[in-house]
Amino acid sequence: MVDSTRKLNFRFNSLGFAKNNEFFGPIADGYTLFGYQLNPRLAYQPAPNVVLEAGIYLKSDFGQERITQLAPTFTVKFRHKNWNYLFGTLEGSVSHKLIEPLYNFERLLRQRIENGLQINHQTTRTFFDFWISYLQNTLPGYTRQEHFWGGFSLERSLLHKPGFQLSIPVQLTVFHAGGQNIVSPLPVRTALNAAASLSAKWQRRTSGFLRSARLDTYVVGYSENAEKNYAGGGFYPNLTVQFKPLTVLISYWRGTNYRAEYGGDLYQSYTRRFNSVYQEKNRQLVIVRLLKDISVSEGVSVTARFEPHYDLNNGKFEHSEGVYINFRR
Repeated sequence: MVDSTRKLNFRFNSLGFAKNNEFFGPIADGYTLFGYQLNPRLAYQPAPNVVLEAGIYLKSDFGQERITQLAPTFTVKFRHKNWNYLFGTLEGSVSHKLIEPLYNFERLLRQRIENGLQINHQTTRTFFDFWISYLQNTLPGYTRQEHFWGGFSLERSLLHKPGFQLSIPVQLTVFHAGGQNIVSPLPVRTALNAAASLSAKWQRRTSGFLRSARLDTYVVGYSENAEKNYAGGGFYPNLTVQFKPLTVLISYWRGTNYRAEYGGDLYQSYTRRFNSVYQEKNRQLVIVRLLKDISVSEGVSVTARFEPHYDLNNGKFEHSEGVYINFRR
């Protein structure tokens, strides 16, 4: 929240993570991510509705002999009523609130920083996020393509009563790889992924063992224009139940010829295993996620996740688990 005083503040975020993927099927590799991220920043407010923020992002993966990533961060943020306009380092990653078939949760751990333009808006009835991030640049004569990734994430409440909410989430992402006068054998590609759902949420108004329940019924689509056209889609219903001790999320995925550039590995019809060209036209998964959030103190929280799934087509039971330590000040 932007206040009306001019001042210089020190802000600090950190994330410690340990995530293990026990995957043995033909679509996704198994591996472990273990390390931490640091983002110290200075924030200056020259006017009541303007914040300038500059800092350093550092990521270290345990087992490496060097820092994995070191990059500057800089954001200019304007605020007008409930609208925010950002240039520079974005409020990205999981803040876009994209479903996993469109956005892989692990990008939070591997490629978290996004730079570009963003507009977001949030009230009790509406969430809106629009962004364009420039992930890889190029110039005439370069051998690499430029990469753009952007889109919007919207959820609008249709019915908002005490204890019950009916809403429509709509999500769209666009990935583009190309460039003019570059020396690259790769084709120019533009890929679109979209998802929409009718969602219902019940919230208990008194204390008890069962806190809330939410049902989402996502229909997902994919279209790509490259050397030839590709298209696919999927059905992704989710039931999220929040109990007093933990949250349980049960999901089903049925995908056909589906691909998302930054979507979760397990949902793809085109393998992401190392040194493999395997394809699986139809994918069927049943996924259970068990999540536990623990507030340690002000600004410090620990999240534990256990995520088993069953691959119906390949008859494989696989799982992943992770622990995440967040600090915000």
